[in-house]
Amino acid sequence: MNKVLKTNICIGLLVISFLTCSAQETLKTETANEIYSPSKKEMLSTEAYEVFKTNKFLDFKNKETLVEKIGGSVYKKIDLNEYFSVKKDWDKIEKEDITSFEKEENAKYFYENNTMTEIKTEYGSYDVRKEIKTVYNKKGFVVLYEKKYFVGDSYNRTESIINEYNTDNENRVTKIIKRTEYSKKKKNEESIIAIKYEDNIVNIASENGSILCEFIGNKTSSVSISKLTPNQTADYFRYALIQQKTGIAKEHCTEKMAEKVDNILLPYPNITDIKSLGGSGSFGEKVTIKENWEITFQENKTEKCNVAFRLVKQPNGWKIDSFEIIK
Repeated sequence: MNKVLKTNICIGLLVISFLTCSAQETLKTETANEIYSPSKKEMLSTEAYEVFKTNKFLDFKNKETLVEKIGGSVYKKIDLNEYFSVKKDWDKIEKEDITSFEKEENAKYFYENNTMTEIKTEYGSYDVRKEIKTVYNKKGFVVLYEKKYFVGDSYNRTESIINEYNTDNENRVTKIIKRTEYSKKKKNEESIIAIKYEDNIVNIASENGSILCEFIGNKTSSVSISKLTPNQTADYFRYALIQQKTGIAKEHCTEKMAEKVDNILLPYPNITDIKSLGGSGSFGEKVTIKENWEITFQENKTEKCNVAFRLVKQPNGWKIDSFEIIK
């Protein structure tokens, strides 16, 4: 084989090698780009779903809309009337307990100390076996979900979810602890979701940040009619702010105004008292009330300001249509 032919063959092989490597690198890049990584906001929204699922979605009962807020801005509005493909029987879900709980044929059940434990085994590909244990409290809410993975006869890892509930009878989860424990020398993992409830608001916090979930009541459900006068409505609104129960304060507002309450109160955290020092008003189909307030904060700091209410008469009573704090 002459030198020219050898040289051409070598050059050809180098070109093919270069093109093959380039194609592989391009494929790797494209594959990497195809791997989707959810944003912090998406993860928070998913965690909110986990909370409501743990509560058997009972937070949705008689509610029309779920508003998710992240960083003070609306992230998502969900129409709860269209959320489930099959309408939920909330009364049946509320009455459910471990005696009426629907059992699976391939599972075993054990009862002890007002709890029910479900044991079952699932099989996957590559000789993977999953041993699953679920513990329910007497009302059928999940207290522990534990899944052990085996490959053949070798133990691999355990994934568990521990749910802590409030002390009253509502069975609403207040903490979700997720753990992964490995068989080999690999660092175990743990994450915590903390949940606080206030009226129609659920505040959910985790390592991803926090999300505020606000429920708006169903207009078709029975609505209580307020018999309060405009002055009494303004007073009850003030009492709710003193008790830091913004959900109750919003019940004295129109729907438009209820969406603004949180932002108006942002500069006024940790209120312990509000005194009305007098004021004036004009009355008719629409009512305007102006008052002088003395607001007391923690550490006994006080601040005086003027406030202005505008109220309108609605089918369910007098409601605050606008509220303003004027320094």
